[in-house]
Amino acid sequence: MIITLLTLLAAVAQPVKANQTSAAAAIESAKKTILTCYDAAKEAESAGANITHLEGTLNNAGLLLSQAELAYSKNEFERAQSLAVQSQTVLNGFTSTSQSTGLAALQQRNQDFLINVVGSIIATLVVLTAGLLAWVYLKRKYTTEGDQVSETSRL
Repeated sequence: MIITLLTLLAAVAQPVKANQTSAAAAIESAKKTILTCYDAAKEAESAGANITHLEGTLNNAGLLLSQAELAYSKNEFERAQSLAVQSQTVLNGFTSTSQSTGLAALQQRNQDFLINVVGSIIATLVVLTAGLLAWVYLKRKYTTEGDQVSETSRL
């Protein structure tokens, strides 16, 4: 009878240990995924991107991870594993989205810079050309009028 109880206990304890191990692995994997996605969002922000939507996604994944850790601490290993997997599922495509968002922001920033520089150069050239043309026009006008006045005074 004792041997039967020990065999039954071993059979029940083995799946619990397996669930615990797989839940712990899923939680660790979710943590690594969140850190990777956080770094990607940080890079996108440093490129000048608006990462509000990325932050919302990270917050959702973090909430699911926190719930997974809470379930794990309560020995609810299946629920903990499920929540950890959901946390990772929320972040599917996150890195590529943050990279494309950062790239778009960088391109926009470069385009804005070029427009400002080229626009400033063109505006400067227009002002200088207009000033030069006005000076030439006024010089000719007053030079020809001055010549006519001096000729009239000689007569």
